[in-house]
Amino acid sequence: MFGNKKGFTLIELMIVVAIIGILAAIAIPMYNANVNKAKLQEATDTLGAIKDEVANYASDIGAPPPSLGLETGLPLSILATLGVAVPQSMGAGGNRKWMYTTVDNTAGGTAVGTYDVVATAGASADIGSVLATHWVATQGMWDPANGVFTNWAWLSDDGTIQGWLPK
Repeated sequence: MFGNKKGFTLIELMIVVAIIGILAAIAIPMYNANVNKAKLQEATDTLGAIKDEVANYASDIGAPPPSLGLETGLPLSILATLGVAVPQSMGAGGNRKWMYTTVDNTAGGTAVGTYDVVATAGASADIGSVLATHWVATQGMWDPANGVFTNWAWLSDDGTIQGWLPK
């Protein structure tokens, strides 16, 4: 009666749907993590360039530069002082994805202290909900006796983001 059976049974189709669901449950979070890592890469690349120029400035002048910001913000800009063109990449919400500043904690290079190069993420509409309002930074220790930075380290205010930073 049913000698010429064609097609799939309901059980076989349900098994295929379950397998696809399991694969999607694994792949989607991995994809989202990679998207966020790529967004973070822009900040770490720019921070690395600023950090290098801060070290060059300190080597030439004998002291780290004062605290710097973008063109709007602190009185001295990163571009004018260090020559680093900070990307003005805009998010979907129409604002900058990252805001960059530097913070001099060395008393103008006269004391041992840290020098921070910081990127603060914009709003969720511009950078995404995982990175929104968080910050990442690279921090160097200033040695006034030798006039050099030592022990640059990557920092973040979030444990997940910290795991994505360069080692």
